[in-house]
Amino acid sequence: MTAALLAGCTRDTPQHTVTAFYDILRDAKVTGAPSVEQLARLAPLLGNELETTLDSARIRRDGDAAARPDEKPAFAEGDLFSSLFEGSTSAVPEAPTSNAAVYRVVVRLRNDSVSPAVEWTDTVVVATELGKLVVTDIRYGGSWPFATRGNLVQTLKTGLHPPKYAVWQLEMDGIGLGRVGMTISGAERLLGAAKVDRIETGDVCGYVHFAKLPAGVSFMVAGDTLVRANVDGQGVRTAEGLGVGSTEAAVRAVYGTRVSVEPHPYVGPVGHYLVVTDASRPGYLMIFETDGAVVTSFRAGRVPEVRLVEGCA
Repeated sequence: MTAALLAGCTRDTPQHTVTAFYDILRDAKVTGAPSVEQLARLAPLLGNELETTLDSARIRRDGDAAARPDEKPAFAEGDLFSSLFEGSTSAVPEAPTSNAAVYRVVVRLRNDSVSPAVEWTDTVVVATELGKLVVTDIRYGGSWPFATRGNLVQTLKTGLHPPKYAVWQLEMDGIGLGRVGMTISGAERLLGAAKVDRIETGDVCGYVHFAKLPAGVSFMVAGDTLVRANVDGQGVRTAEGLGVGSTEAAVRAVYGTRVSVEPHPYVGPVGHYLVVTDASRPGYLMIFETDGAVVTSFRAGRVPEVRLVEGCA
Protein backbone atom coordinates (compact mmCIF):
# COMPACT_ATOMS: atom_id res chain seq x y z
CA MET A 1 0.00 0.00 0.00
CA THR A 2 1.50 3.32 -0.98
CA ALA A 3 2.06 6.22 1.41
CA ALA A 4 -0.46 8.31 -0.53
CA LEU A 5 -3.21 5.75 -0.03
CA LEU A 6 -2.36 5.37 3.64
CA ALA A 7 -2.46 9.12 4.06
CA GLY A 8 -6.03 9.07 2.80
CA CYS A 9 -7.00 6.55 5.46
CA THR A 10 -7.17 8.33 8.82
CA ARG A 11 -6.03 6.18 11.75
CA ASP A 12 -8.77 4.38 13.67
CA THR A 13 -11.05 4.24 10.65
CA PRO A 14 -12.36 1.04 9.04
CA GLN A 15 -10.22 1.70 5.95
CA HIS A 16 -7.07 2.11 8.02
CA THR A 17 -7.80 -1.11 9.92
CA VAL A 18 -8.33 -3.04 6.69
CA THR A 19 -5.24 -1.54 5.06
CA ALA A 20 -3.06 -2.48 8.03
CA PHE A 21 -4.57 -5.99 8.06
CA TYR A 22 -3.67 -6.72 4.42
CA ASP A 23 -0.23 -5.15 4.81
CA ILE A 24 0.57 -7.60 7.62
CA LEU A 25 -0.77 -10.57 5.66
CA ARG A 26 1.52 -9.78 2.74
CA ASP A 27 4.56 -8.82 4.84
CA ALA A 28 4.28 -11.93 7.03
CA LYS A 29 3.62 -14.16 3.99
CA VAL A 30 0.73 -15.95 5.70
CA THR A 31 -0.22 -19.25 4.06
CA GLY A 32 -2.89 -21.48 5.55
CA ALA A 33 -3.54 -20.89 9.24
CA PRO A 34 -1.19 -18.23 10.68
CA SER A 35 1.70 -19.39 12.84
CA VAL A 36 1.98 -18.25 16.46
CA GLU A 37 4.24 -15.39 15.41
CA GLN A 38 2.04 -14.35 12.48
CA LEU A 39 -1.10 -14.45 14.60
CA ALA A 40 0.57 -12.31 17.24
CA ARG A 41 1.16 -9.63 14.60
CA LEU A 42 -2.42 -9.84 13.35
CA ALA A 43 -4.08 -10.10 16.78
CA PRO A 44 -4.44 -6.34 17.49
CA LEU A 45 -6.51 -6.07 14.30
CA LEU A 46 -8.70 -9.15 14.87
CA GLY A 47 -12.01 -9.63 16.63
CA ASN A 48 -12.02 -12.15 19.47
CA GLU A 49 -13.98 -14.86 17.62
CA LEU A 50 -11.85 -14.64 14.49
CA GLU A 51 -8.58 -14.68 16.46
CA THR A 52 -9.72 -17.66 18.54
CA THR A 53 -10.90 -19.60 15.49
CA LEU A 54 -7.67 -18.93 13.59
CA ASP A 55 -5.69 -20.17 16.59
CA SER A 56 -7.82 -23.32 16.69
CA ALA A 57 -7.01 -23.87 13.00
CA ARG A 58 -3.30 -23.49 13.77
CA ILE A 59 -3.53 -26.01 16.60
CA ARG A 60 -5.39 -28.44 14.32
CA ARG A 61 -2.76 -28.04 11.58
CA ASP A 62 0.16 -28.55 13.96
CA GLY A 63 -1.56 -31.51 15.61
CA ASP A 64 -2.27 -33.19 12.28
CA ALA A 65 1.34 -32.67 11.19
CA ALA A 66 2.67 -34.25 14.39
CA ALA A 67 0.24 -37.17 14.34
CA ARG A 68 0.52 -37.95 10.63
CA PRO A 69 3.82 -36.54 9.33
CA ASP A 70 3.47 -38.30 5.97
CA GLU A 71 0.11 -36.65 5.22
CA LYS A 72 -0.77 -33.06 4.43
CA PRO A 73 -2.41 -31.45 7.50
CA ALA A 74 -5.55 -29.36 7.49
CA PHE A 75 -5.19 -25.57 7.05
CA ALA A 76 -1.66 -26.00 5.67
CA GLU A 77 -1.98 -24.29 2.29
CA GLY A 78 -3.76 -21.51 0.47
CA ASP A 79 -4.86 -18.02 1.40
CA LEU A 80 -7.70 -18.41 3.89
CA PHE A 81 -8.28 -14.65 3.80
CA SER A 82 -9.10 -14.46 0.10
CA SER A 83 -11.40 -15.81 -2.61
CA LEU A 84 -8.25 -16.80 -4.54
CA PHE A 85 -6.24 -19.76 -3.28
CA GLU A 86 -3.01 -17.98 -4.27
CA GLY A 87 -4.05 -14.79 -2.46
CA SER A 88 -3.57 -11.19 -3.56
CA THR A 89 -0.58 -9.03 -4.40
CA SER A 90 -2.44 -5.75 -3.83
CA ALA A 91 -5.49 -4.64 -1.85
CA VAL A 92 -7.29 -1.29 -2.06
CA PRO A 93 -10.17 -0.69 0.39
CA GLU A 94 -13.14 1.41 -0.67
CA ALA A 95 -15.20 3.70 1.55
CA PRO A 96 -17.10 1.61 4.11
CA THR A 97 -20.83 1.18 4.46
CA SER A 98 -22.23 0.75 7.94
CA ASN A 99 -25.17 -0.83 9.69
CA ALA A 100 -25.20 0.33 13.32
CA ALA A 101 -21.72 -0.39 14.68
CA VAL A 102 -20.72 -2.84 11.92
CA TYR A 103 -18.81 -1.63 8.86
CA ARG A 104 -18.46 -3.44 5.56
CA VAL A 105 -15.41 -2.51 3.55
CA VAL A 106 -15.29 -3.67 -0.06
CA VAL A 107 -11.67 -4.36 -1.00
CA ARG A 108 -10.47 -4.34 -4.60
CA LEU A 109 -7.93 -7.17 -4.83
CA ARG A 110 -5.53 -8.22 -7.54
CA ASN A 111 -2.99 -10.96 -8.05
CA ASP A 112 -0.59 -10.26 -10.90
CA SER A 113 1.78 -13.11 -10.02
CA VAL A 114 -0.53 -15.53 -11.84
CA SER A 115 -1.22 -15.53 -15.56
CA PRO A 116 -3.54 -14.06 -16.51
CA ALA A 117 -3.77 -11.63 -13.59
CA VAL A 118 -6.92 -11.96 -11.46
CA GLU A 119 -9.00 -9.09 -10.07
CA TRP A 120 -11.92 -9.39 -7.67
CA THR A 121 -13.51 -7.90 -4.56
CA ASP A 122 -13.95 -9.35 -1.10
CA THR A 123 -15.80 -7.61 1.73
CA VAL A 124 -14.14 -7.18 5.12
CA VAL A 125 -16.45 -6.87 8.12
CA VAL A 126 -15.15 -4.42 10.75
CA ALA A 127 -16.65 -3.80 14.18
CA THR A 128 -15.73 -2.17 17.48
CA GLU A 129 -14.51 -4.47 20.27
CA LEU A 130 -13.04 -3.16 23.54
CA GLY A 131 -13.03 0.34 22.13
CA LYS A 132 -11.10 -0.34 18.93
CA LEU A 133 -11.94 -1.26 15.34
CA VAL A 134 -11.11 -4.85 14.42
CA VAL A 135 -11.68 -7.28 11.54
CA THR A 136 -14.39 -9.80 12.47
CA ASP A 137 -14.92 -11.64 9.19
CA ILE A 138 -14.30 -11.66 5.41
CA ARG A 139 -17.01 -12.38 2.88
CA TYR A 140 -15.56 -13.90 -0.26
CA GLY A 141 -16.63 -12.23 -3.50
CA GLY A 142 -14.73 -14.10 -6.24
CA SER A 143 -16.97 -15.06 -9.16
CA TRP A 144 -14.86 -17.61 -11.07
CA PRO A 145 -15.87 -21.29 -10.90
CA PHE A 146 -13.29 -22.41 -8.33
CA ALA A 147 -13.32 -19.36 -6.05
CA THR A 148 -13.62 -19.86 -2.31
CA ARG A 149 -17.25 -19.26 -1.34
CA GLY A 150 -19.02 -18.03 1.78
CA ASN A 151 -17.09 -16.31 4.53
CA LEU A 152 -13.88 -16.80 6.50
CA VAL A 153 -15.27 -17.63 9.93
CA GLN A 154 -17.65 -20.28 8.62
CA THR A 155 -14.95 -21.76 6.39
CA LEU A 156 -12.70 -22.16 9.42
CA LYS A 157 -15.47 -23.65 11.58
CA THR A 158 -16.52 -26.08 8.86
CA GLY A 159 -12.93 -27.24 8.46
CA LEU A 160 -12.56 -27.67 12.22
CA HIS A 161 -15.91 -29.38 12.70
CA PRO A 162 -17.19 -30.66 9.34
CA PRO A 163 -20.82 -31.76 9.26
CA LYS A 164 -21.27 -35.48 9.75
CA TYR A 165 -23.18 -37.06 6.88
CA ALA A 166 -25.03 -40.11 8.16
CA VAL A 167 -25.74 -41.04 4.55
CA TRP A 168 -23.34 -40.10 1.78
CA GLN A 169 -25.29 -39.27 -1.37
CA LEU A 170 -24.00 -38.81 -4.90
CA GLU A 171 -25.30 -35.69 -6.61
CA MET A 172 -24.65 -34.20 -10.04
CA ASP A 173 -21.70 -32.16 -8.77
CA GLY A 174 -20.20 -34.33 -6.05
CA ILE A 175 -20.76 -36.18 -2.83
CA GLY A 176 -20.99 -34.94 0.75
CA LEU A 177 -18.65 -32.00 1.22
CA GLY A 178 -16.63 -32.87 -1.90
CA ARG A 179 -17.72 -30.84 -4.93
CA VAL A 180 -16.64 -30.72 -8.56
CA GLY A 181 -14.58 -27.57 -9.11
CA MET A 182 -12.77 -27.75 -5.77
CA THR A 183 -9.00 -27.92 -5.74
CA ILE A 184 -7.41 -30.92 -4.05
CA SER A 185 -6.03 -28.69 -1.29
CA GLY A 186 -9.41 -27.03 -0.78
CA ALA A 187 -11.17 -30.40 -0.53
CA GLU A 188 -8.59 -31.66 1.97
CA ARG A 189 -9.78 -29.06 4.46
CA LEU A 190 -13.14 -30.86 4.54
CA LEU A 191 -12.40 -34.45 3.50
CA GLY A 192 -9.05 -35.15 5.12
CA ALA A 193 -5.68 -36.02 3.62
CA ALA A 194 -5.58 -36.81 -0.08
CA LYS A 195 -3.81 -39.67 -1.87
CA VAL A 196 -3.46 -38.89 -5.57
CA ASP A 197 -2.86 -41.61 -8.16
CA ARG A 198 -1.97 -40.21 -11.57
CA ILE A 199 -2.75 -42.35 -14.62
CA GLU A 200 0.85 -41.97 -15.73
CA THR A 201 3.82 -40.26 -14.11
CA GLY A 202 3.57 -36.54 -14.77
CA ASP A 203 0.02 -36.87 -16.13
CA VAL A 204 -2.51 -34.16 -15.26
CA CYS A 205 -5.24 -36.78 -15.01
CA GLY A 206 -5.70 -39.07 -12.06
CA TYR A 207 -7.83 -40.20 -9.16
CA VAL A 208 -7.79 -38.92 -5.61
CA HIS A 209 -8.90 -40.66 -2.44
CA PHE A 210 -9.60 -38.61 0.69
CA ALA A 211 -9.23 -40.01 4.19
CA LYS A 212 -12.81 -39.20 5.24
CA LEU A 213 -14.57 -40.52 2.14
CA PRO A 214 -16.47 -43.81 2.44
CA ALA A 215 -14.89 -46.93 0.97
CA GLY A 216 -15.48 -47.25 -2.75
CA VAL A 217 -15.64 -43.48 -3.37
CA SER A 218 -13.04 -41.48 -5.27
CA PHE A 219 -12.76 -38.33 -7.36
CA MET A 220 -11.26 -37.90 -10.81
CA VAL A 221 -8.94 -34.90 -11.04
CA ALA A 222 -7.72 -32.87 -13.98
CA GLY A 223 -4.61 -31.12 -12.82
CA ASP A 224 -5.49 -29.95 -9.31
CA THR A 225 -9.27 -29.77 -9.83
CA LEU A 226 -11.97 -32.30 -8.91
CA VAL A 227 -14.00 -33.06 -12.04
CA ARG A 228 -16.14 -36.09 -11.18
CA ALA A 229 -17.10 -38.36 -8.28
CA ASN A 230 -17.02 -42.17 -8.65
CA VAL A 231 -18.79 -44.85 -6.60
CA ASP A 232 -18.01 -48.54 -7.06
CA GLY A 233 -19.05 -49.95 -3.70
CA GLN A 234 -22.10 -50.57 -1.53
CA GLY A 235 -23.33 -48.08 1.02
CA VAL A 236 -23.34 -44.87 -1.01
CA ARG A 237 -26.46 -44.04 -2.97
CA THR A 238 -28.27 -41.17 -4.65
CA ALA A 239 -30.85 -39.01 -2.91
CA GLU A 240 -33.48 -41.29 -4.47
CA GLY A 241 -31.87 -44.38 -2.93
CA LEU A 242 -30.21 -45.78 -6.05
CA GLY A 243 -26.75 -47.31 -6.04
CA VAL A 244 -24.68 -50.40 -6.69
CA GLY A 245 -27.07 -53.34 -6.83
CA SER A 246 -30.13 -51.31 -7.91
CA THR A 247 -31.91 -52.73 -10.94
CA GLU A 248 -31.97 -51.06 -14.33
CA ALA A 249 -35.75 -50.95 -14.05
CA ALA A 250 -35.48 -48.98 -10.77
CA VAL A 251 -33.17 -46.39 -12.36
CA ARG A 252 -35.49 -45.94 -15.33
CA ALA A 253 -38.52 -45.67 -13.09
CA VAL A 254 -36.96 -42.97 -10.93
CA TYR A 255 -35.59 -40.75 -13.69
CA GLY A 256 -38.12 -41.37 -16.44
CA THR A 257 -37.47 -39.25 -19.53
CA ARG A 258 -34.30 -37.83 -17.98
CA VAL A 259 -32.45 -41.13 -18.52
CA SER A 260 -31.13 -42.42 -21.84
CA VAL A 261 -29.74 -45.91 -22.46
CA GLU A 262 -26.41 -46.49 -24.22
CA PRO A 263 -24.39 -49.67 -24.84
CA HIS A 264 -21.68 -50.29 -22.27
CA PRO A 265 -18.28 -49.89 -24.01
CA TYR A 266 -16.98 -53.16 -22.51
CA VAL A 267 -19.94 -55.40 -21.67
CA GLY A 268 -22.46 -54.11 -24.21
CA PRO A 269 -24.81 -54.74 -25.79
CA VAL A 270 -25.93 -56.68 -22.71
CA GLY A 271 -24.56 -54.12 -20.28
CA HIS A 272 -25.57 -50.47 -20.43
CA TYR A 273 -24.79 -46.91 -19.51
CA LEU A 274 -27.87 -45.26 -18.03
CA VAL A 275 -27.14 -41.56 -18.54
CA VAL A 276 -29.14 -39.10 -16.42
CA THR A 277 -29.46 -35.37 -17.14
CA ASP A 278 -30.74 -32.52 -14.98
CA ALA A 279 -32.05 -29.35 -16.64
CA SER A 280 -31.00 -27.32 -13.58
CA ARG A 281 -27.39 -28.49 -13.92
CA PRO A 282 -26.37 -28.11 -17.58
CA GLY A 283 -22.94 -29.51 -18.31
CA TYR A 284 -23.26 -32.26 -15.68
CA LEU A 285 -24.32 -35.91 -15.98
CA MET A 286 -24.85 -38.93 -13.75
CA ILE A 287 -23.98 -42.27 -15.32
CA PHE A 288 -24.98 -45.70 -13.98
CA GLU A 289 -22.96 -48.63 -15.37
CA THR A 290 -24.86 -51.92 -15.46
CA ASP A 291 -24.31 -55.55 -16.41
CA GLY A 292 -27.71 -55.57 -18.09
CA ALA A 293 -29.56 -56.30 -14.87
CA VAL A 294 -28.14 -54.26 -11.97
CA VAL A 295 -25.92 -51.25 -11.38
CA THR A 296 -22.24 -52.18 -10.94
CA SER A 297 -20.87 -48.64 -10.45
CA PHE A 298 -22.01 -45.06 -10.94
CA ARG A 299 -20.52 -41.62 -11.19
CA ALA A 300 -21.38 -37.95 -11.66
CA GLY A 301 -19.58 -34.81 -12.70
CA ARG A 302 -18.91 -32.36 -15.42
CA VAL A 303 -18.81 -33.00 -19.15
CA PRO A 304 -16.60 -34.19 -20.79
CA GLU A 305 -14.74 -35.91 -17.93
CA VAL A 306 -17.79 -37.74 -16.61
CA ARG A 307 -18.00 -39.61 -19.92
CA LEU A 308 -14.37 -40.69 -20.11
CA VAL A 309 -13.97 -44.45 -20.15
CA GLU A 310 -10.30 -45.24 -19.55
CA GLY A 311 -8.58 -42.80 -17.29
CA CYS A 312 -8.77 -39.43 -18.95
CA ALA A 313 -9.03 -40.78 -22.49
